[in-house]
Amino acid sequence: MELDKSQSTAELIAKAYEAYKKEEDNESDEDDSEYWRIIAELHKRGSSCEFDIAKALTESTDAINREIGADILGQLDWSRQSFHEESIVILIPLLSDKADDVIASAAFSLGHRNDSRGIPHLVKLIGHNNPRVRYGVVFGLKGFDDERAVNALIQLSHDSDYDVRNWATFELGSLCNIDTEELRTALFERLSEEDGEIRGEALVGLAKRKDLRVKDAIMKELIDEFHGSWVLEAAELMGDPDYCPLLRELRVQLEGTEDSCFLKDVDNAILACC
Repeated sequence: MELDKSQSTAELIAKAYEAYKKEEDNESDEDDSEYWRIIAELHKRGSSCEFDIAKALTESTDAINREIGADILGQLDWSRQSFHEESIVILIPLLSDKADDVIASAAFSLGHRNDSRGIPHLVKLIGHNNPRVRYGVVFGLKGFDDERAVNALIQLSHDSDYDVRNWATFELGSLCNIDTEELRTALFERLSEEDGEIRGEALVGLAKRKDLRVKDAIMKELIDEFHGSWVLEAAELMGDPDYCPLLRELRVQLEGTEDSCFLKDVDNAILACC
């Protein structure tokens, strides 16, 4: 359903509340969510009107309203990051909210705001019993070359929840520039994952750090079922001639298949290795 953008902010807030309730009951896919389309429109508007209403929502006795407020504050006028200071001051205390979903939304929004003042508050939540909160913590800690954030992500890379483990591995491998033995060990342990995406993110992280232990793992991925561009990026980063025949063989296999979109990545890896 098309969103009626002529509606006032107050009207959209009311619609967001209704959509939230409906999608909560039906466990709707977030990628096809009326709720998030409304929130995105409020982000785009990004004026003091939206900020004032979002702030008031975070002070509501209704947890859904507080969550809506937190979701709005994360990316309000996202292209200019408007109301940044004011939003951080509101979002950090919401990490102590009594409702798990409010805590999670505040953590995700702090990730969008990318402000290091959230780190000491986020790391306290790595043992939270709700996986959505832990997922929010991972997102909130992304992109910081900060020992506290990295140590928390290392712990979360072992998490029992797939999304938490997946994003923590990605952030350690690709978004973090710190290089420690503990971080490398955490990535190396993820090479035993059944999931190809998590293994791939660990491959990239180790290859980025030129860790020679990754060589056999890259060769195995090139021989086994193809899972995506991670192994190609890792091979390109390592630039090892031993990968050359496997890459050439993989290129032949991918031609004319639905994975032929990766041929450019294969060619880049071949150029680096051969």
